[in-house]
Amino acid sequence: MVKWKKETILAQLKANTVAIISLITALTGLSYNSWRDHQNEMNHNMRNAAFEVLKELGDLQTVVNYAHYVKDQSRGNPVDGWGHVVLIRDVSRLLTPVASAQGQRLYVTWQQDWEGLDDDVASETRISDEIALTRKAVLDTIDSLN
Repeated sequence: MVKWKKETILAQLKANTVAIISLITALTGLSYNSWRDHQNEMNHNMRNAAFEVLKELGDLQTVVNYAHYVKDQSRGNPVDGWGHVVLIRDVSRLLTPVASAQGQRLYVTWQQDWEGLDDDVASETRISDEIALTRKAVLDTIDSLN
């Protein structure tokens, strides 16, 4: 068994200082690059999801407006609204917890109020308010990305 003396170890460290520092620098750089790539991918995915939710929110608001104000069943068909609401709820789960919870609240509000959309002012107001709150939560998510 080889017994290492303190002087031998110190001599080896002095002789290989540059190599040790280079190894530590390489490992640190690799770790940082891996972390940064992961962050960039997460931000990219969240940004794409956020834009998709914003697009669907606009389409849902159009359905609400045509159903309530214009009474146009072809462009304001609440059944079409279901597709938008479900997609908003599902895609918002890819965003922050606040945006995800708001997407779920929009879904619940739609579920409760869609039938009265054409003639009930309170139903239209609740749905439009939830759309606005969801839009704000999504925009806050975009603003928080680094």
